[in-house]
Amino acid sequence: MTIDGFDTICAYLENINRRVLIEVELANNSRNNFETKYNTLTNGQPLPNKNEDPYYIWQDGANKWGIELRLYFISDENIPNQLENLCVNNNRHGYEKYDKRINNNNLIYSLFEKGFALGTQT
Repeated sequence: MTIDGFDTICAYLENINRRVLIEVELANNSRNNFETKYNTLTNGQPLPNKNEDPYYIWQDGANKWGIELRLYFISDENIPNQLENLCVNNNRHGYEKYDKRINNNNLIYSLFEKGFALGTQT
């Protein structure tokens, strides 16, 4: 993705009408790595409470490995192609108000660098 393409995505998602939510699920053994990276990328943005929306840590032995970042939002007819190509239609129970979901850690880490954070963006 080009810098201009990424900037277009950021501008689109920064619109309050998108109602962007970013959450993470991770294995307990990935917690320290995630917290360190999040702290660095967000310049010390505080993390939400553990095991509460939007920060879920699975206990040792659970069927979860690594870090899964998800971004939910409400799209419209002006969605940039480069963003549309990363989306899946959201049908996750409990998240019905969002029509799009992105499961792309690299994009979301880059968004953290641009000022996005876990939770609902304000």
